[in-house]
Amino acid sequence: MHRSRLAIVPTLVTFLAVVIMFALGLWQLQRADEKSQRLAAIELAAVSAPLNLNRAMELKDEARDFPIQFTGQAQLTQYFLLDNRVQQGQVGYEVIVPVSSLEGTVLVNFGWIAAPALRSELPMVSIPSIEKEYQGMLAIPLKNSLINETALFDQQWPKVVQQIDISLMAQHYEQELMPFVVLLNKDAGKEYLRNWQPVVMPPEKHIAYAIQWFLLAGAALTIFIIAQRRKK
Repeated sequence: MHRSRLAIVPTLVTFLAVVIMFALGLWQLQRADEKSQRLAAIELAAVSAPLNLNRAMELKDEARDFPIQFTGQAQLTQYFLLDNRVQQGQVGYEVIVPVSSLEGTVLVNFGWIAAPALRSELPMVSIPSIEKEYQGMLAIPLKNSLINETALFDQQWPKVVQQIDISLMAQHYEQELMPFVVLLNKDAGKEYLRNWQPVVMPPEKHIAYAIQWFLLAGAALTIFIIAQRRKK
């Protein structure tokens, strides 16, 4: 009786491990399919005519990844620095500036800028204050509930933030903001690096991870079967 109980334990552990690894493999395949659909949507949006802000407000989440074009004026005295952005191994910030237009105020990501040597210092930001035409791509930022924002509600600007939280930024700015961010088009030779990656991990990598999980599940099951046969 004692031996039979002991035999049940490895059986349950193996069964649970195989089920979990198989489920993880299926999840990776699902993620690969989602990424494929996203890439296809990005390619379709890239050849579409640019939206204006009014049309983007009508579409909201459906306007994600679509090109956009509008005229506005950057608010240079009140902007945000998105912290812990790394480019080519160097730490820096992404410069997020509210831009006022006739349709409303929208957050514009001007791109990445290197951080000074000292953490206590902030980079020098230079942005034209004149009314001009902006062209870019619409992005819908995702909130991470595990990130604790540290920016204080005071009159000190710029403000360093840990993530793009539009509702929270609107409170800092004391003005309503549109529910998306404009990622400006790449502009060679300028001081801001705009290396946007809407899809960080390609579908092929998810498929590779799925295969690994399935192989691990198969290996665990094979080892269990061989071990049981040897016992008999």
